[in-house]
Amino acid sequence: MRIAKFLVMMLIASASFTACKKNSDKPSTAAIEGKWVGKYGFDDEAPSVFYSFVIKSNGVLEEYGESGLKIAEGTWKLENNIFTGTTHSLLGSNNEYSVIAAFDASKGKLDGNWGYDNSATDGGLWFMTKQ
Repeated sequence: MRIAKFLVMMLIASASFTACKKNSDKPSTAAIEGKWVGKYGFDDEAPSVFYSFVIKSNGVLEEYGESGLKIAEGTWKLENNIFTGTTHSLLGSNNEYSVIAAFDASKGKLDGNWGYDNSATDGGLWFMTKQ
């Protein structure tokens, strides 16, 4: 898990340095809006569990299960190619989760970590591609 946390911190640091380019290099939030599908894993395991978001305008984030049922909702933001979000379960529990990921607009890809409550790094790794 320490390796994963270190990798996320390096990812954030490198994105911060590259984000110092001209403002025209900054992606619009419209590039990230839409349906995303991928996988997540626990701790240091390779992601293998279905994971899907619908990223909407105005910071609305929805998570969907493999059956297409909306299972969580929350908020998101994109700053300097770093996507962050929080969700809370709609399935009768009070579970809350946080995510952080590097956003690659040219590849339509999100790669990052997820965690419990306010920590985006104590759960495991995840990735998604835009559909």
